Amino acid sequence: MSRPVYDDSALDANTCVTEPLFDLEPLALFAVPTPMSDPEPPTDTDTAPTVTFLHTADWQLGMTRHFLAGEAQHTYNAAREDAVVRIGALAAETGAEFVVVCGDVFDDPRVSTRIIRRTLDALGDYPVPVYLLPGNHDPLDATSVYRSREFTQACPANVVVLDTAGVVRVRDGVSIVAAPWTTKRPLTDLVNDQLVTLAPSDDIRIVVGHGGVDTLSPNTDPSIVGAATLDVAVADRLVDYVALGDRHSVTSVGDSGRIWYSGAPEVTAFDHVETAPGHVLEVTLTRGAQSSADVTPHRVGQWAFHTLREDVNSVADIDRLRAALAAMSDKPRTVVQLALTGTISVADEVVLDELLEEFGDRFAALTVWERHHDLTVVSDPSDVDALELQGYAAAAAVELADRAAATVDVADADAARTALGLLYRLSGVGR
Repeated sequence: MSRPVYDDSALDANTCVTEPLFDLEPLALFAVPTPMSDPEPPTDTDTAPTVTFLHTADWQLGMTRHFLAGEAQHTYNAAREDAVVRIGALAAETGAEFVVVCGDVFDDPRVSTRIIRRTLDALGDYPVPVYLLPGNHDPLDATSVYRSREFTQACPANVVVLDTAGVVRVRDGVSIVAAPWTTKRPLTDLVNDQLVTLAPSDDIRIVVGHGGVDTLSPNTDPSIVGAATLDVAVADRLVDYVALGDRHSVTSVGDSGRIWYSGAPEVTAFDHVETAPGHVLEVTLTRGAQSSADVTPHRVGQWAFHTLREDVNSVADIDRLRAALAAMSDKPRTVVQLALTGTISVADEVVLDELLEEFGDRFAALTVWERHHDLTVVSDPSDVDALELQGYAAAAAVELADRAAATVDVADADAARTALGLLYRLSGVGR
């Protein structure tokens, strides 16, 4: 089938930021092992079969984050929608022929009709065809968003849902091998199911799949994708590239340079989990004697989720924490998760609480990672001395300090420390 032509004059190609993640010595890194055979005749690289496209995945539109509230959640949602628009602009900028979205376009089949319609409006503005693969969050089952009236009525002509497993011709010489999810719990390796049906072809073939790979996420799930099968298919030139979704960080699988996760175009988890989110991959494939795969990450994301681990045992440590938080840029679009360990006095806790309140206002969110947060507050005689109280107030402070230091009744000790901290704040004592 022929590919429709789309007008890209309305797109601003300058809206995308290109940020290579890797210093690639270019194509040597992506050399593919070839079977022993008679050498091929020299090929004119100007006429060798070639294609450039964008590889993206895991948009999960409609996702919410429990640590974002109010305005921050709305801003985050808008950024995720903006990333979709920027991918279209990047397609125009790079000269990509099409875009593949490798699963989880939507976060849930029950996503709002507003999100469905706005997403399809954005995709309709792309200057090229867009191929959407159903994934584990939006499988092609009875309740699929892709079967909904809102989707089918609003779907523009350049958007193709890969709703049937197998080979889909993009244009002469270029094909997609689709492995859509039709259930949230497949019982087989859906990508391998398609690879075993393929015969050799002169087409440039791009596998579009979704799911974990056994070498990166070993488990007993029957749907796990076998990396060895992918390596063999690439080495035998049965396929030219494997475009995967499910892993939210840019990740190259194996050593061929032809099997990749694109990652999510906007961050979804903290950086101890997602090391390289917020990107889209520009892929250029060439067949012939000079067979090559050139993969370039482009940054389209705007947000950052950071995990900050610090030992805190004194006011000096709190000052160091303040400096680390102050140094972070773009605070309204940054979420920080703190894991603090150590022991501090009640007076130090007051200083820390004031710091957290201040930066909680400055960042999109400032949260505590409860599983790894182990900060102990102890009552110290200096807490009372610093208050410089007299009479009944002084006696009350001493009693609170004694109760706060007790170990028999933990709840009472916590309440006493809280009360002592409040007394400290009301007294106005501080730095």
